[in-house]
Amino acid sequence: MIRKHVRGTRAILAAVAVLVVAPTAVVAQSGGEGFLFNQPRVTVSIRSGYAVPRAGSDIYDHTISQLTIDRGDFASGYFGGEVAARLTNRLDLALGAGYSSSSTQSEFRDWVDIDDLPIEQTTDLSTTALTLSAKYYLTNRGRSVGRFAWIPTKFNAFVGAGVGITNFDFLQRGDWVDFETFDVFNTKYRSNGATASTHAFAGLDMSLTKNLFLTGEGRYSWAKGDLDLYHFEGFEKMDLSGLQLSVGISARF
Repeated sequence: MIRKHVRGTRAILAAVAVLVVAPTAVVAQSGGEGFLFNQPRVTVSIRSGYAVPRAGSDIYDHTISQLTIDRGDFASGYFGGEVAARLTNRLDLALGAGYSSSSTQSEFRDWVDIDDLPIEQTTDLSTTALTLSAKYYLTNRGRSVGRFAWIPTKFNAFVGAGVGITNFDFLQRGDWVDFETFDVFNTKYRSNGATASTHAFAGLDMSLTKNLFLTGEGRYSWAKGDLDLYHFEGFEKMDLSGLQLSVGISARF
């Protein structure tokens, strides 16, 4: 049996390459040295990486038992961004957004159509998270020299937590088996909505120039969404929790 996973892997790798290689080229030209006339007040970041859903609720169990889908097939590329306002030298308030989407082609494990043809369908899952976070740096991010110069430190580790809203869209489309009549029919089952979420994270910044720095982050989010009872009657809430690993470029102003 052949399964095709549509994840945009090449696009993700290209985005990560741009995020890492381009700043490195800037450092090669500038030497990574310099200072700002004032302590930065705002940071803007873009990131790309990988999202690994926990996939812990019964809708996943049902899908995996019936179709040729594994729990890991719901993992996908991740893209996000963040704007953070500096409250103190170690504390930021950050507004962020992140998106991930997976699409997996499958067939029934134990059933075939006429002439032993596979009964095929596609399962899509996408999430968009809007978050508000408190980010705390474990050390000072820079030092003032006199009254007119601020020099960033090379490495800065941080931790944080926050709340948010997660929008999700779960779609299954293709051919299915009616287990009462054993007929095969074509339709789609869909559920989408929004739900509250919480998250915690940790990461590391590495300064490249006085304004630019690389950011690597690991984040875990917790959320559960209500499924459409018309299409998914009898199922519990859908588990939307999971891990996001990302790397990106940030600028301070």
